[in-house]
Amino acid sequence: MKAAKQLTAIIGALAVCGALSACGGAATMAQQEHVITVNASAQVKVAPDKASFSVEILTQGTTPEEASAANAAPVNAVIDALELAGVAEEDIQTTYTDLSPVYGMAEEPVSDGMAATVVYTGGNEIAGYQMRTSIEVSGVEIDAVSTLMDTCITAGATGVDGPRYYVSSYDEAYNEALTQAIAASREKAQVMAAAAGVTLGSVVNITEGYQYTGYRYASNEAAVEADEAGGMASMKIAPGQVDIEAQVTVSYAI
Repeated sequence: MKAAKQLTAIIGALAVCGALSACGGAATMAQQEHVITVNASAQVKVAPDKASFSVEILTQGTTPEEASAANAAPVNAVIDALELAGVAEEDIQTTYTDLSPVYGMAEEPVSDGMAATVVYTGGNEIAGYQMRTSIEVSGVEIDAVSTLMDTCITAGATGVDGPRYYVSSYDEAYNEALTQAIAASREKAQVMAAAAGVTLGSVVNITEGYQYTGYRYASNEAAVEADEAGGMASMKIAPGQVDIEAQVTVSYAI
């Protein structure tokens, strides 16, 4: 008899809990149904203060050994010149190296050392070899970009690519854009609420959207000073401005 009473009490308690849960669930659903959800974004323009660029060293030879041996000297010279110019070791990275055959017939003999690029005509036989090495230089002050590019060319680089720009104050700019995006979301929601004849309430939910971090730069203590010289070093670099964008999705109660 006692066990039966206990079972009845448990069933009653479960029934009460179920009823309360149902009420709570209904309230939550009702709350979710009475919202306005908007997407908003904002952009902050910032002048880049850092840059990176890459250089390429291309050498040729009649054998793989010749091509690779010819490549080693200018690669080492470029790295040494960058370090001598004040670029930190961690900001110099060998990103790519490739040794491959060249097919066809050379229009002029391939000479040893840092030879000019040889032009090959069509054919299926191996006429020589070429080795290509790419070096990425990062953490460069904007004013030093052209000087460092010229330094690399003088040391033996056969090509340059860049610059690519970065912002040291990226996080501050992004936070400002985020603040503006949320403010813009409320403006949009206010317009929608007024048009619908309802009153805009408090924020129910905020979701951050896609964030492009390609312009973010991790600051480095080392700074390279520009040393004006002739050639490419005298070329002006115009970084302009980049857009730091923030996107949000915000739901407001109505």
